[in-house]
Amino acid sequence: MKNLIVPLLACIACAVIVSFTAVSVRYEQKLNQENEKKEKILAAAGIKTGNIDEEFSKIKTLFFSFETGELVSVESGYDHIKAASNAALSNIVPSKLDIAIIKRQEKIAPVYVWLDETSNIEKIVLPIRGYGLWGTLYGYLSLGPDLNSVMGIEYYEHKETPGLGGEVDNPNWKSGWQGKKIYNSEGSVSLKVVKGVSKDDYEIDGMSGATITSNGVTNMINFWLGDQGYGPIIKKLNEVIE
Repeated sequence: MKNLIVPLLACIACAVIVSFTAVSVRYEQKLNQENEKKEKILAAAGIKTGNIDEEFSKIKTLFFSFETGELVSVESGYDHIKAASNAALSNIVPSKLDIAIIKRQEKIAPVYVWLDETSNIEKIVLPIRGYGLWGTLYGYLSLGPDLNSVMGIEYYEHKETPGLGGEVDNPNWKSGWQGKKIYNSEGSVSLKVVKGVSKDDYEIDGMSGATITSNGVTNMINFWLGDQGYGPIIKKLNEVIE
């Protein structure tokens, strides 16, 4: 009996240590993911800094309902990506409208807003996502004070092929978005990734050998900046801020 007690106690001790380590690592992983998310939001807005929390404290995070276009409140810790997979917190996107191939759209999503000293909008960052070649690309798009000019784009998760669709991470390709326009004179989304070199303010250089990924990026821009996404919210954003 005594011979069994020592191994049993050792097993219990090991189990406790493993459980404690797993919990600690999980917390660190979550913290790292949150910091990476903040870094990408800031990078999309053209902000590169070592003090993430200080810069992020300058952001006003607003939550809007896609169903009503109105400003709403959410519980602390609300995650719009997780909400998209919850039937109670999301809606099925009809196939004929689902150009970004997201299947379900969260009912409420965040808009990250920077204000100047007079409470006018300096820039905003919008979460975007859509299907590429191998899976869904998750990222952020930043717009300037006119809410029509692109300031930057960043992706934080995707499965695209390095050197092809993976060029969405290439700084040179991302820099080509700066100053591009979203909406034409009629208010329709016109920005698109083209095959080859862009020729005007509504075109982004294509990624060589990555036509499907390029089309996926175009589709997600059209979905999220259009009437099904942030389009109606952007039109009234200045009124909400006031």
